[in-house]
Amino acid sequence: MDKPFYYWCGATHAHRPYKLRYADEEKRLDEVEVPPVFPDVPEVRRDLLRYYRGIEEDDLTIGRLIARLEALGELDNTIVVITADNGMPFPRAKCNLYDLGVREPLAIRWGDRVSPGRVVQGFVSLADLAPTLLEAAGVAVPDEMTGRSFLNVLLSDREGQVDPTRDAVVTARERHSSITHPGGVGYPIRAHDYLYLYVRNFRPDRDPTFPLPRS
Repeated sequence: MDKPFYYWCGATHAHRPYKLRYADEEKRLDEVEVPPVFPDVPEVRRDLLRYYRGIEEDDLTIGRLIARLEALGELDNTIVVITADNGMPFPRAKCNLYDLGVREPLAIRWGDRVSPGRVVQGFVSLADLAPTLLEAAGVAVPDEMTGRSFLNVLLSDREGQVDPTRDAVVTARERHSSITHPGGVGYPIRAHDYLYLYVRNFRPDRDPTFPLPRS
């Protein structure tokens, strides 16, 4: 292509409400791996299965996009980033600071610049993506950006803990939306993930979602 381009694809099949089903859904229920924080009952297994079906469809969407880049001859000249903006939409996951809420998939491809098939440890944040992409493009990173480039990790051929300084992360939650928190009232939680996860709830007296009326 003559000019640089940026394309964002927001795949939504794994987002509620789920629209896709497996034709043999009932037969597949026994195959579902239920996270230990959830009750292992048919209703949960069915909900998880429909979530996984959405993820499968999103994977197919990503495959079509990669095939299109390859057909254009731009695949190896394009940084492909696959990630998510939150954890799975289940209790103790999305809108919470436990692992199921803040740990997200991250896979990056950049031709022969990034060694394929590596599994890298170390914490990164979505805020780190912008400075990483700017540095890769040779553009100065604005001082206002709070994220930190991890291009050194991408360009390394090592696995495991490539950058020893990426050994902890801080996460936070205030509110999910103005609808669930009328008047801008938040639900302030902070977490620090290092060897162990520490979560601090500053207002446990508040409802985490909509403030329900008291009887």
